[in-house]
Amino acid sequence: MSTAGVQRNQAGRATLLFSNHELCSSSDERHQAVEQQVHQYHLQKSSCVAVLPADSYQLMQVDMAELPETERREAARWQIGERIDYPSAEAIIDLFDVAPFNSEKKPLTYVVSAQQKLLRDRIQLVEQNDLSLGSIDIPEFALRNICELFTEDDRGIAILLLLEQSGVLVIVRDGILYLVRWFSTGMDDLLPSADGDDDDVLTEQLDAIVLEIQRSFDHCESNYHLPMVSRLLVAQTQREIPAVVSYLNDYLTTSVENFSFAGVLDLPEKSDQLQLNRCLLAIGGALRQENS
Repeated sequence: MSTAGVQRNQAGRATLLFSNHELCSSSDERHQAVEQQVHQYHLQKSSCVAVLPADSYQLMQVDMAELPETERREAARWQIGERIDYPSAEAIIDLFDVAPFNSEKKPLTYVVSAQQKLLRDRIQLVEQNDLSLGSIDIPEFALRNICELFTEDDRGIAILLLLEQSGVLVIVRDGILYLVRWFSTGMDDLLPSADGDDDDVLTEQLDAIVLEIQRSFDHCESNYHLPMVSRLLVAQTQREIPAVVSYLNDYLTTSVENFSFAGVLDLPEKSDQLQLNRCLLAIGGALRQENS
């Protein structure tokens, strides 16, 4: 579980106050971890954002046709009824649109659905620790918030976050989340062959990642008319494997670099980038603003 705190000055510049990542295997351990952070950083009564785990919600495209705003939510609930493994009446849903870049084509609509019981558990965790829940977010939008820090990349940016057992790619321009793609390949798959003991295995894994990323770029171009983003930033978590960035940079059609907050987020002294990467989703949640 990861936690993070962010503060903004009057000009909107963000400062990371703290970030922490620790393994929690039970709800009691999660409660203790949050309780410790609240007391250590004097966060009582502070507003917070809860970022849901990737396996606790569904993100699906739905067809809203020309429905009026007042009917969209119930129409989405009906459409997802057979695509979720709990009754649609128990679903808490939210909708967002993605409009093609610089085009008059109608937007595509997506729905986020989570079961009420799971959300109640998250709310209870927050309230039991004397915090105020401002909003509940998902990893995709947490990473979108990270992308918004890179204002100098006027053609947009992509982030590839490599977690232990999976990876997630987001493509963002002008604050709009155009694409999310989850990968089954994570750090646990790459590390065994990272030291050159089996170059063929590592190359095969990286080829698969390159293929998925290039397909994602092609999808954005064909469906959203989105030109290639300025950069792809790769955030590794357990250990930095130089071959990952160098290989992707050789075979993708955009510049690939290691992820870094340098120049876009003020950090505590002696911050470690790998530790920051482990907390990236929590930091992204903390960066959420009211209009996000």
